[in-house]
Amino acid sequence: MRSLTFLLVVFFALHLSLKAQNGELKGTVYASDGSVIPGAHVSLNDKSVVISNASGKYSFTQLPAGNYSLKATFIGFQPLVKQVQLTNNQSLTLDLSLEELATELSQVVVTGESEASQLKQSVAAVALLDAKPFYNRSVNTPDLLNTISGVQVRQSGGVGNSTDISIQGLSGRQVKLFVDGIPMEFLLPVEELGVGASLNMFPVNLMERMEVYKGAVPVTLGADALGGAINIITRKNFKDYVEGSFEHSSFNTFRTTFSTRKLFQSGLTVGLSAFYTSSDNNYRIDDVKVVNEFGNPETISTNKFHDRFRSYLVKGELGLVNQAWADKAILSFSYGDLYDEIQHNFEMRQPYGQAVNTATTYNTAFQYEKYDLAEKLDVNFYLGHSRIETAFVDTTRSIYNWRGEIIGQKTSGGEITTSQNNLNYKGDNYTGRVGLNYHLSPNSKLILNTVISDFKRTGSDPVAAEFYGEDYFKEPVHIKKIVAGLGLEQEFLNGKITSHTGLKAYQYNSEGFIVENGESNTIQQNRFQPGVSQAFKWQINEGLLAKASYEYATRMPDRIETLGDFSSAINANPGLKPETSHNINAGGLYKLSKWTLELNGFYRNVNDIIILQAVPPPVLSKHENLLKTRIMGVEGEVQFKPYKWVSVRANATYQDLRNRSNKENAGVSSDRYFGVRLPNRPYFFGNGELQLQQEDILRSGDQLQFWWSASYVEGFFRYWEIDGRREDKLTIPTQWLHHSGISYTTWNERFTLTLESQNIFNNKAYDNFRVQKPGRSWHVKLRFFLSKT
Repeated sequence: MRSLTFLLVVFFALHLSLKAQNGELKGTVYASDGSVIPGAHVSLNDKSVVISNASGKYSFTQLPAGNYSLKATFIGFQPLVKQVQLTNNQSLTLDLSLEELATELSQVVVTGESEASQLKQSVAAVALLDAKPFYNRSVNTPDLLNTISGVQVRQSGGVGNSTDISIQGLSGRQVKLFVDGIPMEFLLPVEELGVGASLNMFPVNLMERMEVYKGAVPVTLGADALGGAINIITRKNFKDYVEGSFEHSSFNTFRTTFSTRKLFQSGLTVGLSAFYTSSDNNYRIDDVKVVNEFGNPETISTNKFHDRFRSYLVKGELGLVNQAWADKAILSFSYGDLYDEIQHNFEMRQPYGQAVNTATTYNTAFQYEKYDLAEKLDVNFYLGHSRIETAFVDTTRSIYNWRGEIIGQKTSGGEITTSQNNLNYKGDNYTGRVGLNYHLSPNSKLILNTVISDFKRTGSDPVAAEFYGEDYFKEPVHIKKIVAGLGLEQEFLNGKITSHTGLKAYQYNSEGFIVENGESNTIQQNRFQPGVSQAFKWQINEGLLAKASYEYATRMPDRIETLGDFSSAINANPGLKPETSHNINAGGLYKLSKWTLELNGFYRNVNDIIILQAVPPPVLSKHENLLKTRIMGVEGEVQFKPYKWVSVRANATYQDLRNRSNKENAGVSSDRYFGVRLPNRPYFFGNGELQLQQEDILRSGDQLQFWWSASYVEGFFRYWEIDGRREDKLTIPTQWLHHSGISYTTWNERFTLTLESQNIFNNKAYDNFRVQKPGRSWHVKLRFFLSKT
């Protein structure tokens, strides 16, 4: 922490010593109706470019006296050019008002392309997925993530089921998820119930975009992300609107969303958003075994019977925007609830009929942003408290078959655990984040971001206590984490070359318990780990840019790995070391008038990968530092838009994951596994989509949209490929899945009706350990959008 203190002293010394010696030009970008426009491009003499912040504000500092041409552009609005004259040391405020283009419907798709292009042209190795074009579609968050090159989402079942996200070969806990820059685990039960359930608490209609960072993760995201990061940006449109949607799909699936916001002339803003999702997940599964009336095993096809999922969340916001003391000051409150039935084990060998997970979340947060709070200093601040209450109920001794019939009784234990459980956890997390941007000059800035979290959890399980003779879950778990990052971003050669240097520091303190010889003992862990990154961007010409980045990345053990999860028979391991990785990315982006081509290569050298060493109960399993892995790969994407009404997109990823561990620390019995491809990991996959849209079909202002998309995954082995005869090995077969839909929007984008089919050819779909996914499904969706014109 001395290093962090020194960096802070240097930072504020720079703030006090570097005073502007020249003029300044600043202001706010507005639409013609008076609402601010975030994300507008404001350029000075067609060279220096800044982007208006969330409150529409822009600023150029340290300008010498002279004449300037100021230009503001934003998709869907007419460009605005103004001539400006500055005198010595003059500070001039100039607001810019942009006029909307006549055609509003088309800007949904075009805006998404513009934002994606803008982020891809930054120094970061990042992909952006704009959610707006998908508001009319029947897709969930994992579906969207799975369409991005280099990203593979594997879902063990239907809505809300276990989900694993991989970015360029690294997956699971190695990939971090954020919501508006705040780690998702501080807001939702990611660690307790998994990524799948948590992601389903963020429907697409309530998102603005998803940012997927590959390789070097920027210092503005305060978390220990080893294999990349996903940042979900929620909608923050301060214009008056009311929007809602209702969807019904196969397997008795319902999705409903609602959001509204009102902005008053005083700057007071009030917002409300809500969603509800439920599904029976009672789709058809094949090749499962039951015992027939003659006592012999029989393979059948049947419907899932205990896999219902339900979640909802309500969020309210109250705040002020565009004030002299704050660009944005928002107080938010949210409440969410989740119910998830557990159908089977991770290999889909044993069905369950009564075990369930539930969760309730409460969150209160305050956000503050001020552009140019002090001279050349921008500030964003977050302070939040969340409570996550989870329950795991496994109290029946009944044994179920795949028809949902009770075929016997156990003598002890529950369906899943040795003890039976009625476990309730209460966790409180306090989170604070401070982000500072200090503009050293028009071509350089310092970035400081610090996230501090304090988590405490207690629980109780009277059922398990009766089995063990003690309620171990009453033992408190306490974790404190500090993630600090300092970045220096510079432009050279009139903006052709951009450099970003990052330094990171991770501090992790935990206190929990370990069960040894039937007794609970307190354990503590203190860890400190540094990190460093360097990224370059070279704008070769107007249509061609190249990027390269390196990061020494770290992921600290999480609370389940370090402190265990007694409900899952996982013991603590306070001696775990952090996972580390040397990440290298290099690639380029080429844009023509109708084509966009992107190609990226990546290399990962990962050490001390944390793996669960599973053993049969009643012995407790625990996590160990085992594998070393080398990952190499390449990914590419092409987009083609020959006409205004046609667009084509396709991407593909090849990744080679090889074991670099010897038998002593790899959890295997022989050194012959050295250099072998890791099992149960796809190595070649891709996606493609054709979209057609036409306006003014039946009446002026309407729109008809049609799309056809496909996804491909090459077959791969479930276990080590060198074990056994090739013809006898268990595999996940090659999969081609196709989806198609059509939507009609009318009355100036106010109402949209969508019909869609996913997995239209009813092909068999599988994921981790060949767990079956849904077959063909049908979807109908109605959406309305009302806005002040």
